[in-house]
Amino acid sequence: MSGIQYMPMIADSSTVLDKIFSLTGASLYPIALSLLLPVFMYAIVLEKEERLQEMMKMNGMKMRYYWIVNYLWNLTMYLVAALIFYIFGRYILVTAFFTDTGFFPLFIVIFGWGLAQVSLSFFFQNFLSKARSATSIINLILS
Repeated sequence: MSGIQYMPMIADSSTVLDKIFSLTGASLYPIALSLLLPVFMYAIVLEKEERLQEMMKMNGMKMRYYWIVNYLWNLTMYLVAALIFYIFGRYILVTAFFTDTGFFPLFIVIFGWGLAQVSLSFFFQNFLSKARSATSIINLILS
């Protein structure tokens, strides 16, 4: 007697469902974070539309400090949203996208994605003057 026996082949539907869920989550994660771009655009163009930047200039604020603070604020908003997504995907849903990928490479990609989004919103605000039209145009570009 060799002690070897056949293991029963039982199809586990939860593993197939988990793979589909992980693939869908990994595909939709960047799209969900891209939805912050219209929010950044709306805020920047609204300040431009209501001439808040001009009022800050009249009160003695240097524009470089305004843009630095605005950039850091938008990046902080993005990183908070990304952290919420990460916690939700890693510890609540336990998707393979978050559990199988190391934290540092995932952080670098997510952080770079955020830098690109905030910079893109700063670039596009130069061409737009109405906040509602900015949001509509950015949503059309994203879709």
